[in-house]
This record gives sequence, C-alpha cells and structure tokens, in this order.
Amino acid sequence: LRLFTQGIILGEDNEKMSKSRGNVVNPDDYVSTLGADAVRAFLMFIGPWELGGSWSSTGIEGVYRFINRIWTVALDPRETPTGAATEQEIADLRRMTHQTIARATADIEAFKFNTMLAALMQFNNNLLKIKDTNVYGSDAWDEAVRAMVLMIAPIMPHVAEELWEQLGGAYSVHDQRWPVSDPALAAA
Repeated sequence: LRLFTQGIILGEDNEKMSKSRGNVVNPDDYVSTLGADAVRAFLMFIGPWELGGSWSSTGIEGVYRFINRIWTVALDPRETPTGAATEQEIADLRRMTHQTIARATADIEAFKFNTMLAALMQFNNNLLKIKDTNVYGSDAWDEAVRAMVLMIAPIMPHVAEELWEQLGGAYSVHDQRWPVSDPALAAA
C-alpha cells in the first residue's frame, strides 16, 4: 500500500559500486557459497532499509554463522535433561520469547529489518545458552523454537521452510500465523 525503497548498497570501500572503481560485488557468488537466505538477511542487516549500507564480506559470513546457530538451536539434539525445569526457568524463557515476538513484530511492521534481526540474534544466543539446561525439551522450549522459525520466515524463507518441516510443522511455514506476544508473559 506504500512504496518503501531500499537504500544504496555501497562497496566495501564505502563508495558507490562501479566497474571503474573495481568494487562491484556479484551477489551470485555469495548465493552459490552461502545461500540466498544469507545474502538476503545480510542486506536487511547492514543498516536501516531506506539508507542501505556498505557491503562487507566478513559481515555476510557473520549472518551465515547466525543461520547455522539457528539450525543448532532448532535441530541439534542434546543429552537427555537430568531433571525437570523449574517454574522460574520456564517463566524466564516464556518472558524472553514473548518480549522477542513483541520487538520483532514492531520492527518488521516499521520496516526496521536490521533491528529485527538484531533482536532475533540476541534471542538465538540466549537459546543457545539455555539449551543445555533442563528447560530444553519443555513446552516453553518448543514454543520458543517455533516462534524463532516463524519470525525468520520473511527474512530467510528457505531456511525457515526447511526448519519448519524438520520440526514437523504443517506445510508451509509461510502459511502459518505470525506469533503473537502475550503482554502478561512478556512482563518483567
């Protein structure tokens, strides 16, 4: 309903890409090695969408590592938990999940893809930290992982589709409802 244009992507030298400067980056080279989702997510992450930003070969590798860490959180098994998670651990995870859903929802509605990705990176890092606790395998854990996959779907559609299928979700992740944050669960 409204035009929202992408800013210019500059070369690694922070100059406008041009053949005469020799700073043109062919995204197909990165798509063939890192995947289309890594390129797509990197372009959304380098700065505010309307301002663009500078290409960075190391920056795109960071996004690729983030995608791999999502995969680790969602699918890599761990040892069987030694006991049940405490009510506080469950409440903390649910709070973190619903706070992230609220932030990601507000950011994507405002076309702030870079800050949305930053929120998802922080969320995923926290999930990695608690994966080896007893909260792993709980309903709260499953809710957090599914919410993560749903929230990455507009940014990394291919990865999200594959993860959704691996998690046993109905085809397609792109036909699922966006997760809704519960303010009571998100409250500090």
